[in-house]
Amino acid sequence: MNLRPYAPTDLLRVVEVFGSSIHSLAAPFYTAEQLSAWAPTAPDIAGWERRLEALHTVIAEQNDIIAGFASYEDDGHLDLLFTHPAFARRGVATRLYLQVESALRTAQVAKIFTEASLAARPFFENHGFQVDAEELVERRGVQLRRFAMHKKIRDA
Repeated sequence: MNLRPYAPTDLLRVVEVFGSSIHSLAAPFYTAEQLSAWAPTAPDIAGWERRLEALHTVIAEQNDIIAGFASYEDDGHLDLLFTHPAFARRGVATRLYLQVESALRTAQVAKIFTEASLAARPFFENHGFQVDAEELVERRGVQLRRFAMHKKIRDA
């Protein structure tokens, strides 16, 4: 498994990983309507392009297949962490997360914070995150539950 920086040529494959992950790995936790609102079958590619341009993104790749990706901001916000279902529970998300944490530690960020889905909450708790609040967010007119979480990585 190779970890490398995101390149614009990865865009369509990253969007595919996002959609596949949500419709497969998050399916036991959300309704079909919620899954479709979160990851529509016709994604906004231009919107994804703009979003990823503003983030640091790390790609996990094996044999030219994107196994997962993580995107974060300089302030410690872990915006995206998704694994392709074919690579689930093989340590891909952990490797990506540890790479992000290492980069943020090097940048002397005091904490990492994220918004975790029902499916992702146990992963983050296993990596030392605490729940700050349960949230309801709206995506395309549909409510989804998630958790604001954080992990302190150095003294402020």
